[in-house]
Amino acid sequence: MQDLEFAVEGLDLDKKTILDAAVGAGKATAFWAEKISQGGFSSRIIGVDIDLPSCWRKKIEERLGDHKNYVELIEGDIFHLDFLENESIDIINCADTIIFLNEKPLRLLQAFREFRRVLVPGGNLIITSEYSGKDMGVNEGQWRRWQLSKSIFELMGKTWSQEPEPQEIRGALEIMGFTITGERDFPAKRIENFREVMDEWKNDMTESVEKLPWDDKFRQTIREEVKKVYQGVLKEGYLLGPAKFIIKARKGS
Repeated sequence: MQDLEFAVEGLDLDKKTILDAAVGAGKATAFWAEKISQGGFSSRIIGVDIDLPSCWRKKIEERLGDHKNYVELIEGDIFHLDFLENESIDIINCADTIIFLNEKPLRLLQAFREFRRVLVPGGNLIITSEYSGKDMGVNEGQWRRWQLSKSIFELMGKTWSQEPEPQEIRGALEIMGFTITGERDFPAKRIENFREVMDEWKNDMTESVEKLPWDDKFRQTIREEVKKVYQGVLKEGYLLGPAKFIIKARKGS
C-alpha cells in the first residue's frame, strides 16, 4: 500500500473532482474513495475505462463497498474525454495504465494532452507505472507469463504492453506543460490473489490463441505453452508484481 499512500500524500482531497483513468479492477479507485470517506470530504471520483461490462462493474462496486457512492463509473476512452469539460478536474490518478497506451511515446503525448485539457490550472496528475525488462524484479513465472502474452499478441498483430521508462514520461509531461513535483520507486511485491490472476490470464490467453490465423496444430502448440506457464506459476506458488515508480506532476497556469 506504500505506493497508494504516496500517490495521495500531500494532496487536498476535500471538495475535489477526481478522474481515475483508467479504473481497471478498481483497486486504486477503492483506496481513493476510502481516503475521501475517512476525511469526511465531499469529493467525487469519476472512474473511466475503455471496457466496463456489467460483470466488471459489479466486481468494482463490490470492492468499493460502502464507498461506492463517491464513485461514478463511465465507459470511455482516456484519449477522448469528450464528456468532460475543459478545466473541470482537480486531480487525475492514472495507475498501471500507460503501459497499454501503445505505441510509445507519442501516445503518451496524446493522453497527456487530454489530461491537460480537463485539469484545472494547478491541477495534479499522478502517474503510477511499471519498470520494464530486467528492472521489474519479478519471479520467473511472472516473467514467462508476460513474455508469452506479448508473443501471442504479436502473432495477432497487436501489442500487449510497452512499459515506458521514467525519462520518457518526464519528457512527455514537460512537453505538455506539466511540472514534475515528486517521484518515488517501489520494489516488486507478492500478488496476494495470484491464483485468481493466473486463472484469468489462462482464460484470456486461451481465447486469444483461438483467434490466431494459423492451423490447429500450431494453435495446439501455443495452448500447451500457455498450460505449461500456468502450471509452472502454480508450482512456484506465488507471483511477484513488478517494481513500480510514481511520478507526480502539476499543470501550469
